[in-house]
Amino acid sequence: MKEINIEDKLSTFIKEFSDDLYSLELLLFFSRHPNARFNRTVVLHAPIVSGRQFDTSIALRRLIDKKLVITYAENGITLYALTKEEPAHSLAAGLVNIDQRQWQMILEQILDSQGIE
Repeated sequence: MKEINIEDKLSTFIKEFSDDLYSLELLLFFSRHPNARFNRTVVLHAPIVSGRQFDTSIALRRLIDKKLVITYAENGITLYALTKEEPAHSLAAGLVNIDQRQWQMILEQILDSQGIE
């Protein structure tokens, strides 16, 4: 299979998630809205790229644990947002610059490495 040709730092960042497709997909959702805050309902119903349904709450917990997503409390409601810490914020926001063809190849490589068709 052909290797994906993207910026080295971004490529390394993506490889950190090569064992966790669902967190990567949820991170892609946050990268499309790098300065927005979302409530849990929005995050749990975030659109997915691979077409596979998954437990978004587990992926969200992993991103929070990795400090890529942070929580805010406003008026008793928990909101979730992409971290503002650098370089993680810039790298995650950079995911949106990967074109659809490259993204599909990344997903295929991850799925192949996991033995998922």
